[in-house]
Amino acid sequence: MQEKSKLTIMIGILICLIIIALKPVPQNNAPDFPSYVSESVVQLAENRIAIVETETNSGLSGEVIVLEFNEDRKTFEPIGRYNYLDFFKNPEKYNF
Repeated sequence: MQEKSKLTIMIGILICLIIIALKPVPQNNAPDFPSYVSESVVQLAENRIAIVETETNSGLSGEVIVLEFNEDRKTFEPIGRYNYLDFFKNPEKYNF
């Protein structure tokens, strides 16, 4: 009798494990982004934004890309690219 109950429990556990193994994996429709955020978006004016790269180990460290919203096309268009780290390292290059 005890052997029959052990066998029943083992078969139940086996069935549960098979159900878990065959259970479909939920799909994540979100794009794959790194777990860190290395840029910031700053609004400069009503129709202008700047994207600032803040990751120190990237090749774009210190880059600022300024975009302006085009009402006709409904898109952002680049109007300038600057490097604020270059300004701090070589201030004599800039005439302010």
